[in-house]
Formats: sequence, C-alpha cells, structure tokens
Amino acid sequence: MALPSPRTPWLRRRLRQWDARAALPGDLVYAALGDSAAQGIGARSLETSYVGRLAERLERHSGRSVRVVNLSRYGARVDDCVDRQLPAALALDRVDVMTVAIGANDMRAADHEGFLARFDALLAMLPAHAIVADLPCFHFGEREFDAWRTSQVMADRVRAAGLAFAPLHRVTELRRGWGSFPEFTWDQFHPSDLGYRVWESAFAGAVTRRARQLRAS
Repeated sequence: MALPSPRTPWLRRRLRQWDARAALPGDLVYAALGDSAAQGIGARSLETSYVGRLAERLERHSGRSVRVVNLSRYGARVDDCVDRQLPAALALDRVDVMTVAIGANDMRAADHEGFLARFDALLAMLPAHAIVADLPCFHFGEREFDAWRTSQVMADRVRAAGLAFAPLHRVTELRRGWGSFPEFTWDQFHPSDLGYRVWESAFAGAVTRRARQLRAS
C-alpha cells in the first residue's frame, strides 16, 4: 500500500529530524512504530512528541542513554507496520524497547475483520517486550464508534498475545469534549504538545516497567 509522498516542507523536516536523532548513539535502542502521531506531527519539537517524551522517560528510569529509531510514517496503516516498519526494526542490531501505535488510518475503511486479521499478524511478529496501543478516541460520530469497538478487541488481543498494552483510547476518551481543544494543533486532528503528553500517559506505566527491567539487567 503506497503512503503519501512527503512533499510538504514540515514533513520533510520532521523526517530529517528523526533520521538525525537515530544517528545519535545510546546504551539502549528504542524503536517506535506507527503513523503521523508517532512522527510527532503537531508537536513543536521531537522532545515534546510522545515518542520523545517516552525516550526521556526511558533514560530517567533506566539510568542509561537512549538511541531512538523512529520508523513511523505519515499516513501509515497496519500493513505498513507489517511489511516495512517492523522488518526494519528487526533488522537492527538490537531493540530494547518498542512501542506500536497504529490503526487510526485504517478506520477510514469499513473492513473491520480484515483490519483485525492484519493486526493479529502484526502481534504475532512483535518481540515479547513490545508495548502496543489501541486506537485514539475520535471524540464524536461513526468513526469514534468504530474506534471504540475496535479498541476493545485490540486490547483483548494484545493481552492474549502476552504483550504489554497501552490504553490509548481510554486516556484520550477521558479528555473528550470542548475542554480538550488546546490538546490539538491547527488541524484539530493531530495532538499538540499538551495532547502528546496525554498520549505519553497511555504508554507511561509499561515503559517505566521496561526501563526498570533494563536498569536491573
């Protein structure tokens, strides 16, 4: 499945920023898989994206430096994770921490069972330490109903696979309503710096536990 071409200057700039971040050394390797949210579209900097915040959390709780390899892509769907992102992650010398947040773009289609079959295929390929999220809350309308229904199944399947679960839908649903307006950027779709703090909270517990395991190893 073809992804949108990175034609806009801000998207090219963000890709270059993550490539530069991946070139920095670190004691631990953190691989992030996902779509434009994992890219941090809407965040002012890498550090205020949820991936950047999680990298800082890893460093703080492990006591070790972290190399971040962000393999996410704008517009990505589950197929891109299976076919491109995860193979690239598994080709690295090692991955100590992996987060996966994918599927929001798949909600544009009506193939619920097909999506879950592809998600199951992804789960079967992930390393045992991967931390996997369900879908974010879309706040209102039919798309939110699909996201809520699908997130419930995703949560069950992540846990059944023995992987750590990040309750993204729950933490974003708690922020639903007009009061969450500052948590979105100009397009009222991608999170702002404040919104990415909420996203980080979905992963925080599992990432902290993984960091402490790595600190003790």
